[in-house]
Amino acid sequence: MGAAMQGGIGGHAGLFSNSNDVAKIMQMYIQNGKYGSKTFFSKSTIDYFNTCYYCGDGNRRGLGFDKPQIDDSSPTCGCVPMSSFGHSGFTGTYVWGDPENNIVYVFLSNRTFPSMNNSKLSDNNVRTEIQRIIYDSLK
Repeated sequence: MGAAMQGGIGGHAGLFSNSNDVAKIMQMYIQNGKYGSKTFFSKSTIDYFNTCYYCGDGNRRGLGFDKPQIDDSSPTCGCVPMSSFGHSGFTGTYVWGDPENNIVYVFLSNRTFPSMNNSKLSDNNVRTEIQRIIYDSLK
């Protein structure tokens, strides 16, 4: 909808992919920029994007990724390590990478269907509860 308000083009205009490809790129990120036999980003670039520069000021975001909880407001289940990173999107998509536990979690959805007022995913903590189940299964 934001892109439509900008004449049909917007750099923030969402994720246009499938879960397999999203998982591959997240796997590349948790492997410090490497996937298969290729290096796409240097480890220093991944570290740069994955550092929480302002966590001490109450801002949990890195330059390229969201970071886990530092207070009661959290994009995660509260059970992931600080080295993990990800993003939750307006349409309900959710992706999280955990290099410590070698976990990639991808949740693709269309929260805005049938209406952008649909808030069931966040009201019921669906994405983070699935994440909690994943981490509980490791115990």
